[in-house]
Amino acid sequence: MLRVLHLASGNRWTGAAAPAFADVEALRAAGVDAHYGFVGGYKLEAKIRHHDFVHPLIEKAQNPISFTRTVNAITRLVQRHGFDFIHAHLTWDHWLARFAARGGNVRIARTFHARRVLRTDVFTRSLIDRTSVICVVNDAFRSASAIANRSPVFTPPALDLAQFVPEGEDARPLYGIAPDAKLITVIGKIVRGRGFEAAIETFAHVRREVAEARMMIIGHGEHRSELEQLAASFGIQNDITWAGYHEDDLAAHYRASDVLLFTARGSDEGHRAVLEAMACGVIPATFPLEGITALLGRPDLVSSAANAESLAQVVTKIFANDLAPLRRSVWQRAQEFGYEKAAERLIAAYSV
Repeated sequence: MLRVLHLASGNRWTGAAAPAFADVEALRAAGVDAHYGFVGGYKLEAKIRHHDFVHPLIEKAQNPISFTRTVNAITRLVQRHGFDFIHAHLTWDHWLARFAARGGNVRIARTFHARRVLRTDVFTRSLIDRTSVICVVNDAFRSASAIANRSPVFTPPALDLAQFVPEGEDARPLYGIAPDAKLITVIGKIVRGRGFEAAIETFAHVRREVAEARMMIIGHGEHRSELEQLAASFGIQNDITWAGYHEDDLAAHYRASDVLLFTARGSDEGHRAVLEAMACGVIPATFPLEGITALLGRPDLVSSAANAESLAQVVTKIFANDLAPLRRSVWQRAQEFGYEKAAERLIAAYSV
C-alpha cells in the first residue's frame, strides 16, 4: 500500500491548508494510507482533530529550535508509518521534508500553490533538485523557469463532490433575496487586492442592463467599509447583501447564486472557489487570470480584458440566455476535479 504524509504549515483553512487536506481525503478514498501534518493550536485543529489521520506536529514558531523539534517529530512519524512520500505544500514544509527525509528511503513531493514561490534562487533550486515529484495547482505554472525542466504535474484542487452539489437548500431565504432575482456572488477575504472593487463595478454595469440583478458578497475583512462607500457611489448599496464568512453552509450560499464573479487570484492560486461554485451549478464569469481556462474548459466565460466593462459583457450575455444548459455544462466540467480524479492524478505522479 502507498503511504504518504502531506504537510501544510498554514494555520488557517484558507490558503494551502484546505486543498492539501482535500488531497489527503481524496487519496484515502482511493485506498492510499495518506496522513496530514499541520500546525496545532489554532481553529484549524478544532475543525479537523476528530480525524485519526491528522497530526498537529508542526510547531507555531518558525525558528531553528522549533524547526529541529518539528523535523524530529516528522521523522518519528515517518518511521512509525513507513511513509513512501512526504508531500510538502509550502516552502517551510519543503525544508522540513528535506531534513526529515535525510538518510531514509522516503521521497519528497512538492505542490506549488502560488507563482511568487517559484523562484530561481540557490535555496529554492536546492529544494527542487532534491524533490522527486513536482506538482502545481495552476496549469500556467508548469512553464515557470524554476520547474519547467522537471515535468511538473498539474494537480488542481481536489473537489468534494459530496459537499458541493446542485441539489439542496440555498441561502436566499436567509437574506430575503427573491427567488426570481439574478444573483451575482463574489467570495473571498475582504482585503485590498482581492478584486472586490472590480466586482462591485462590474455589478454596477450589469445592474444598468438587468434590473433584477442583485449581488451577494461572501467573506469578511477590514476593507468592507471602503467597499460599502464604493457601492454607494454607484448607487447600488441597497442591492448588495453582505453575507459574511461561511464554511459549513458554503454550498448553500453557492446554490443561491446564478453567477460567480472571479476577478483576482487568492493566496492559493488554484482558484478553488471557481470549482466549488461550478459543482453547485453556478456559472463563473472571470477575469483572464492565469490558469483559469484549464478549469473552465470554455473561454466564453472569461472576459477579453481585466476590467469591469469587459466582465459585465460576459455576465449580461449569460443572463440573456437560458441558464439551465450552462449550469449543466459547468456542473459536468466540475466532475473532472472530484476526489476520484484527483487521487488518480496524484497516484500517477507518485508512481513515476
